[in-house]
Amino acid sequence: MKKIEYKPLILTVALIAFQSLCYFISKSLGGNPHLIGGVIDSKIPFNMWFIIPYCIWYLLIFLIPYYLYKKDKNIFVKYFVSYTLTTFIANIIFIIYPTYVDRPIVTGTSILELMTRIVFWVDTPAQNCFPSLHCAVSMLFILYMFEYKKCPNYLKIFTFIISILIMIATLFIKQHVFIDLISGDALAIVSYIIVSKFKKINKKVKELLAL
Repeated sequence: MKKIEYKPLILTVALIAFQSLCYFISKSLGGNPHLIGGVIDSKIPFNMWFIIPYCIWYLLIFLIPYYLYKKDKNIFVKYFVSYTLTTFIANIIFIIYPTYVDRPIVTGTSILELMTRIVFWVDTPAQNCFPSLHCAVSMLFILYMFEYKKCPNYLKIFTFIISILIMIATLFIKQHVFIDLISGDALAIVSYIIVSKFKKINKKVKELLAL
């Protein structure tokens, strides 16, 4: 049985802690949030089944970086830096242009309803949605799993499909609106390109993380 390595898990927890801290600060510093949404969002029905792929994100946020760490530490470092950069830029936007979404009230006690209520409770108020970090990180999953050349095709396909489902899920459970999804994906791609260009920074981060 292969031994579990705790370092990638600890580093992932550090990323989540950084994201949470930035989110708390941006909520504190931001002004009155703007309600956003458009015609596309009005045509998307609320569907609690999508809470399942939405919550799978919370597993992938540990599993994918762990896989990258085990297979290619250089790509793991790039993912780590991209995640940090994406989080930082997103929270700057949150401070400059705070937003919120209008969510439905869920009161039932079925499994799906309870899951949705928990997600809504954890993320209350539904503020600082543009861009969507849920979607941005999902896009980073796709970009870095595809960058790892030796990654089996079935894993690439799985990552792509589940990441797209996660992005769509943010719309169907009304955690985000369409512009949040697009801007989140765009931010992830920009961060990915920036990190790819600055190889010296990646090398320094790798040294700092003692990888």
